[in-house]
Order: sequence, then C-alpha cells, then structure tokens
Amino acid sequence: MRKVVLAGGTGHLGTALKEKFLEMGWEVLILSRKQPKKEDGAGYLFWDGEHLGTWGNVLESADTVINLSGESIRCRFTRKNRAILEESRLLPTNAIGKAIAACDKPPRLWINFSGISLFSGLNELQDETSIAVGEGYLAQLTTRWEAAFSAFDLPETLKVILRVSPVLSKQRGMLAELLPLARWGLGGKISNGRQCMSWIHERDLVRLVLWIIEQRQPRLIYHACSPRPVTNAIFMKALRASSGASFGLPIPRTFARIGSFFKAVNSSILLQPVPGTTKFTLEDGFDFEFGEIECALNDLVK
Repeated sequence: MRKVVLAGGTGHLGTALKEKFLEMGWEVLILSRKQPKKEDGAGYLFWDGEHLGTWGNVLESADTVINLSGESIRCRFTRKNRAILEESRLLPTNAIGKAIAACDKPPRLWINFSGISLFSGLNELQDETSIAVGEGYLAQLTTRWEAAFSAFDLPETLKVILRVSPVLSKQRGMLAELLPLARWGLGGKISNGRQCMSWIHERDLVRLVLWIIEQRQPRLIYHACSPRPVTNAIFMKALRASSGASFGLPIPRTFARIGSFFKAVNSSILLQPVPGTTKFTLEDGFDFEFGEIECALNDLVK
C-alpha cells in the first residue's frame, strides 16, 4: 500500500485530496493542529508546523509528502497578518525539510504548494519558465516561501513546487464569494475589468497532483492553473451566464476598495492582475478536463 502524508491537510484542498487517495486505496496520514471530529479512514497526527517531533516518523518510507500549509491570503496585510502568513508557510516548509533529511528511508517525492501570486501585478503571461517576480507583498511572500523549499538538498527525494492559482469551488474561495453577488445582479466587471485572472477547477487540481505523483522525473515547478486565463470582465460575463443573471452592475475601483475594507481583505486581491499560465503541464501530457472558463463555471454552478 502506498503512503501519502498531507501536511496541513484538513482544509478544503486537503480534504479533496484525502478523499481521492482513500478512494484509490492509499494509506493517508495527515499532519494537523486539529483532531478530526469523526473517523474518516485517514490517520491524524498532531504537529505544530514548526518543531521536529514524533510526527517525523511517519515520513519514513512514504511515497509522497504534500505540504499544503499556509493561512489564507484573504486578509488585510497588516504587520500582524503578515507575520501569520509568513510563519504559516516558512516554518512548516522548514520543519518538513529537516524531517525528511533525518529519515533513514526518506519519501520518494515532496510536493510543496506555492502561489501563482508570485506574478501579481505583471502584465505579460508567465509560465513555469519565467524568472519574473511581480509587485507587492504577495509576490515577496511567495519568493521567500519557494526559497525556503529550495534550500534543502535532499538527494533521495524528488522535489516539486506547485504554484496554485485561485481554485474554483462552490464551497470555498473566489467562486463561492462571487456567485451570490452575480445572482443578486452585482456580477459586473471590477474596475476596468482588464486585470488578468488565473484559475483552476478543483477537480483538475486534484487530477494534476495525482498526475505529478505518477511522473518518473517530474519538473521542479508546475503551475496549477488553466492554460487559458481570462480577464476579469470575461470571467464575470461567464459567471453571469452560468448563474442565469441577465445583468451585472459594474463595481468601480473606488467601490472595490471600500468593499475590500469592509470584508477585511487587501484590495490588491481584486484589482491586481495575476497573469499565470502553464507550459510544462501541457508539454508533459496533462489533459485539463476544464480548460475553458465557461466549461468550468457551467460544471460548478449549473
């Protein structure tokens, strides 16, 4: 039986991966600060995401370790919140790297989640070959996160950075927040609507992780995003069509800033372009089930 360890695996994406691995007959172990409310077939071990402990023993002979740790970026970037965002990414990455280095039989593969927000504020599309870094705090945070991962030399463990774009899901995230607005007639473009939006359907994200695991020699970096990003105006138009909304009031830049303030999120999340696309997934043979935004939204909304 193959073993997978999900670090920080109790969130929405971790749950989706856990369910798929269990369905496939894998042994699933989850490192978490929380205990599950009920038995679900996975094993749970406590860790603080910072210090080495007995949890490191479960990495022995594991096929794959996936690090999903990281607090949500949907907040204001105050000094306090920046510290939380940084510690929740850098400390678990360092702890996992040290634990793997201490293994007698280290994991075959370590996938560390990262963010497509590395390219926030740029105008040209960026794929896995890009060396560009975007503007603002999120780009800086992602750079430090990936540097922490890259610092570990683990000759017996394959390493992959998976830069994840906003994941489309009805339960959580961008779509879950925008869908009610569209149904209330507030699903117009935000600001001028020209900002680029990268995205991926939640099922394609799970499929992509499984696909990476099966690669004999995976690349160092993959982008978990559709190869066809869209502008905000096109995204909102597709959302209105899928939700049955006949119109959508546009949201001027000033109103977007005010709305962000009251929702306690940084306005750059709405207003900055994030021009991520993917090249390596296509070259290496991954087939997106939902490559077009209209197809993805119709599946999730209708």
